[in-house]
Amino acid sequence: MTQFITSESPIPAHMAFPSFLLTMSELSDSAKIIYCVLLCRAQLSQKRDGFTDEHGRIFIYYPIKDLAEAVHKSEMSVKTALSTLEKHELIVRKRQGVGKANRIYVKFPVDRNLSVRQTENCLPDGKKTVCHAERKLSGRYIERDNKKIDNRMSKAYGKFQNVFLSDDDISILQRTVPPYREYIERLSAYMQSSGKSYADHAATIRSWYLRDNPSPPARNYESEENESL
Repeated sequence: MTQFITSESPIPAHMAFPSFLLTMSELSDSAKIIYCVLLCRAQLSQKRDGFTDEHGRIFIYYPIKDLAEAVHKSEMSVKTALSTLEKHELIVRKRQGVGKANRIYVKFPVDRNLSVRQTENCLPDGKKTVCHAERKLSGRYIERDNKKIDNRMSKAYGKFQNVFLSDDDISILQRTVPPYREYIERLSAYMQSSGKSYADHAATIRSWYLRDNPSPPARNYESEENESL
């Protein structure tokens, strides 16, 4: 089942595809997809404590088995893709000891004509795309002003740190969903166990709360002719 996109359509969960990958014909499609997954994970690590080394560089952990499941590829295909990415200096892997997952440092080519912020999510025509796990999506448009985007940056909540809400989201939930903390944990556990994702976590929580607490039906005070109330 598919549907056309309208001005009110919720946009499906998606990841940014860096434009420089389009010019790297030496990379396989699998390697490009895996790089996008690693880049999105690195963006999440930017917002968490404990994922920065002594040089200020962000790193991630992503076991081969979990990565293979995420991209629906065999573990051998993932290993080949990671080796290719490492060969082209798009990632660096550091061993952490027997039985421990490698640290993965995600890298990207430097364009001296653009700032780091501009190169982060820039399409060839200058328009920006936003990783769904990083920022709140709008049904009509994505705010292009950097300052406004920064104000909407979300924080990770829930036991599994996979529910992303901005300060404004929390403020609204406090007013509209009294047991909002309970719903955050429910959403966190559900996404972790089911593998599902949502474009707007605050809207999902409000939707669940309204579903669990429907408004009472309006009473009808109208009466038929010759009928007393």
